[in-house]
Amino acid sequence: MGVFKAYPSVILLTVLCCVMSANSQKAFTPGVVSPVENRWELTDDEDGIKFYVRWVPLNSLTEVRERKVEILAHTSLDKALGMVADIDKASLWMSGIKRASLLQRDNSNQWYSHVLYGLPWPFNDREMITLCRMKKVAASSKITITMESVEHSYPKAKGVERLTNYKASWEIVEINHNLVKMTFIALSGDPPAFPRVIQDPVIKRVFMGNMRCLKELLEKG
Repeated sequence: MGVFKAYPSVILLTVLCCVMSANSQKAFTPGVVSPVENRWELTDDEDGIKFYVRWVPLNSLTEVRERKVEILAHTSLDKALGMVADIDKASLWMSGIKRASLLQRDNSNQWYSHVLYGLPWPFNDREMITLCRMKKVAASSKITITMESVEHSYPKAKGVERLTNYKASWEIVEINHNLVKMTFIALSGDPPAFPRVIQDPVIKRVFMGNMRCLKELLEKG
């Protein structure tokens, strides 16, 4: 399967399980954020997967937690893209997706997706409409996918909150014919549903579990 013959309409599914992982907020004292304060902090490093966090200013009053994961997997570029793009494979490694659909496709590299996903108690289900853009860097074996929540006329699901302040990206780089580096970064400005002390452990467990499962599937067979 060529890298652009995957199903780009569902690449968003690779990150929606993580949307709540980036929305913890804290009070922010206005001022200039130095490079040291904005540096990624490595929180976990296990079996070729590294997890990072950092606090970044959302506005003059609020900072939000941004999360990053780096995965080194013994697999091909095509398989890596296919695993995060194919809607039939999303449920193999990602928990919580209830429904996903393509709303609009502008071209093979730009589309709008809607996803409704369930979260474990005590969180409520949420949904998001996202503009997705895919780009292959010329003269290199690198693919980037950027995702941003947008307003849309698509009817809201009953009793479900729609997220509107989400940005994320995948970067997939072929190191050699059997080694790929995948980097995912997510940031959400939507208010947290519960205090960090309650939601952060649940979010971290789900996020890390999904990424471990993804790596295992990429290296299987």
